[in-house]
Amino acid sequence: MAGLGLLAGALSALAPLAALAVVGLVAGVLILALGRRAITVFHVGLGAILLGYAFLGKGFAYLGAPPLYVGEITLALAAVAVIMNLSTARFSLIHGLLFAFMAWSAFRTFPFLGSYGVDALRDGATWAYALFAIAVSVTLVPEHFSRLAAIYRRVIPVFLLWVPLAAALTLAFGAALPRAPGSGVPIVAFKGGDTAVHLAAIAAFFLLGLYPRHGRASQVTELLLWPISLLDAALVAALNRAAFLALMSVGTVLVFVRATSRWLAVAAVGLVMVALVAVVDPQVDLGLPRNISIGQLADNLTSLFESQGGSVNEATKQWRVQWWNSIVDYTIHGQYFWTGKGFGINLADADGFQVLADHSLRAPHSVHLEILARSGVPGLVLWITFQLAFGASLLRAAFRSMQTAPRWVPVLGWVFVYWLAALTDGSFDVYIGGPQGGIWFWSVIGLGIAAIRCSAERPEVNPIEAEAEARLGKPSLRSAAHRPVRRRVQPGVGESG
Repeated sequence: MAGLGLLAGALSALAPLAALAVVGLVAGVLILALGRRAITVFHVGLGAILLGYAFLGKGFAYLGAPPLYVGEITLALAAVAVIMNLSTARFSLIHGLLFAFMAWSAFRTFPFLGSYGVDALRDGATWAYALFAIAVSVTLVPEHFSRLAAIYRRVIPVFLLWVPLAAALTLAFGAALPRAPGSGVPIVAFKGGDTAVHLAAIAAFFLLGLYPRHGRASQVTELLLWPISLLDAALVAALNRAAFLALMSVGTVLVFVRATSRWLAVAAVGLVMVALVAVVDPQVDLGLPRNISIGQLADNLTSLFESQGGSVNEATKQWRVQWWNSIVDYTIHGQYFWTGKGFGINLADADGFQVLADHSLRAPHSVHLEILARSGVPGLVLWITFQLAFGASLLRAAFRSMQTAPRWVPVLGWVFVYWLAALTDGSFDVYIGGPQGGIWFWSVIGLGIAAIRCSAERPEVNPIEAEAEARLGKPSLRSAAHRPVRRRVQPGVGESG
């Protein structure tokens, strides 16, 4: 393994495609060496990089050596985990739609490897990261959900306190921060839209009652975390319009929440915070085109629906709309209807909308329009069909579980909000195409597919409180299910009492 790693590192500088072949060889060695343990290694590795992406953003994505970064290494582990679980994996219609989307996208990627090399693979991350969804969906069992919930509870307070610090470090001291090895990206790269996705999921986690409420201490902790989360939300919403829209996805949690008392408590806290901020009206100037203020938050809201003359909001909106119209013209109304321009070409350069001196902008600020531009109308239809099917499946499973498995309803609702917030942010920003957003997005989809399956197959399992029951000394559902049943044998003829 060490020798193969050194060989891959050397080839990455000389022949990137040959380095990818070595990665395939490494994956084969992993299969032989780890066996079924590869699934556990994948889970641990995926959890580690998801935390890194959430806290550090794009800076964490550059850890490694091109073209082998932490995301690509974990992607190889995902492939190994799928292979090791093929004998017991259960695939559904959602998997079939996902395979169709991936197959068409691969068809529009591989022919361009010779012309664009690693750039084709980089652009193909939009669909290649879907392997994370497959790996997560076929390797998770009901008992994994309680462990994930326990970890998520511990991460929430740290993340909420980290958000304003990360924003200050990036926006005020970004030039002084150390760079990720081999890149010009700061090791801490705060981005409002990416952060808003996680804040929306945290709010849903609270509203759905998934945060522990056993004891007064946990209730006080949740009460203290709410104002912090609302301030974080106001911060990212003032900086980014896509973040504002992603946060609005929390409203869909109404479909899954029955206890109105939780909504009333949150509404009361929110009104108090809004009133305090409106009275103080803070103005934070970080040297950016947009200040952090109530006025900027209002501008971001109104700019979604009307024009604002020569403002920064209006300029960026017009730039996006013009590019998106150009893509529609040469695909739906033009010669790239069936095929698109393919994965590998720099769309910003080819379409004439490049705004960065280093030409690092490669795709429009919308995952839907990027898929249309690169894979044509068939690719967009497959993409939309899969997303609609996944969202409908989550809702269907939640409505079914309200009668048969009510403990799974909050889990399904939390995944729904997470998915919708990520999809919303990806509709107006370069999010799903990058590892810091794409791996999160596809992992959440895999978690949702697993939750749909587990809620139907094991409705008696409590996916949230198993860890708490274990700490309290209560028998878990799993142990009860596997405990041998002792039957009293009645003495019969020839048997002693």
